[in-house]
Amino acid sequence: MLSRELLATFLLLSLNITALHAIKFETLGYKSVSMGGASVANSSGSFAAYNNPALLAKTPYSVEITLGAGVSTYDHGALASIKKLDDLGFQETIDNLPDDLNNLPMSERQKLLDGTDILINMDGTAVTIAPQAYLSAQVYSFGFGLFGSSDATGVTVVDQTKTELIFTDSGSGTGFSRINDDLSISDATQAEYDQSSLQAAVDQGDTYLDVKGVALVEVPLAYGHNFESKIGNIMVGGALKYMQAITYLDHMKVDASGEIDGVSVKKDETSGNIGVDIGLAYQPAFSYDLTFGLVAKNLNSPEFDFADGTTFTVEPLIRAGIAYNIFESLQIAADLDLTDNNTLNDDVKSKMLGGGLNYEPFSNIFALSLRAGLMQNLHNADKAGLIYTAGVGIGVKWFQIDLSGEMSSNSNTVQDITVPQYTKVNLSLISRW
Repeated sequence: MLSRELLATFLLLSLNITALHAIKFETLGYKSVSMGGASVANSSGSFAAYNNPALLAKTPYSVEITLGAGVSTYDHGALASIKKLDDLGFQETIDNLPDDLNNLPMSERQKLLDGTDILINMDGTAVTIAPQAYLSAQVYSFGFGLFGSSDATGVTVVDQTKTELIFTDSGSGTGFSRINDDLSISDATQAEYDQSSLQAAVDQGDTYLDVKGVALVEVPLAYGHNFESKIGNIMVGGALKYMQAITYLDHMKVDASGEIDGVSVKKDETSGNIGVDIGLAYQPAFSYDLTFGLVAKNLNSPEFDFADGTTFTVEPLIRAGIAYNIFESLQIAADLDLTDNNTLNDDVKSKMLGGGLNYEPFSNIFALSLRAGLMQNLHNADKAGLIYTAGVGIGVKWFQIDLSGEMSSNSNTVQDITVPQYTKVNLSLISRW
């Protein structure tokens, strides 16, 4: 598990505004998360206002309300190392060093040596944490709610000139001591401490976790209308949404155990704007079980401000999808991003392809939903690989609880700690009438 402080810091981005962002097309909601991201042609209920407002034109229920939350992690090389440092108690050991370094147990000295090796190799690696929260509703052909997801990306910055275990030490004649590779203690000088000490680098903010976050709440009012024709059902929908963004910058200790003492760079900025989404869906006359979908989100490219004076733009997103009801109880669906979408990691774009199955063997009184899928980012800089998705919902017709998740096939390993490069978990409560 991540340290409690790290998770709390990243979750702060969402808790401050009750919801969250859209620099890429999010897998938002129980179906999308568990069916390989598919949503544009098969989200005909409360998530249509986010995924494709055209699907509000033909909904299976008069009313659907969904409340849920989730969180994902994407390890760009830092998460396994952060977890290992946290498990070692690396920063805790540094913070609780005895006044006389000779009194430090050998086991604690070994922790510091092991942690230093991990830390040196962390320079330039990153981790992204993305909490989500939503309250959504569909009433006949209208949709509204609170949608969002936030991204907080931490990039490790390690001063490669200050990596020696040199500490202040009242038991030393010089006032400074060094822990050597053989775990022995030797005297050091003030100059050596200033120029080469790992403790100095951390305390002075030369080695740190550079955190950048974007959180954006979307409050849409959406509507979909169906035009019946000889060639089939042509559905058109749109959403006008208020968007409020919080952008966030901070420096944290490299094991994410807290902010760096005496170093204050925390900045946040709140701004609002209006966004416009348009969606289309088509069911051909030869098979009304088949649905094609297309949605364009954020057509007006709404902009928001960082506290440092730079601008964050939510670029237009375009996604296509297809869904087919093989039986009344079995649906298959797939989506493809038609645009390369930005992420907070400048080296990685998001262009997702994915799909899955939804099996609902009964839903008259008792309800059961079993889902599975696959998805992958087609951008060549992505390292997560194939992502497996699954979900299960259970309850009665009027109320269900649903748990879904995603996990990448690729992982990162630091010593004996292995962390999947990408994971996500989502819990939803659904009521239908």
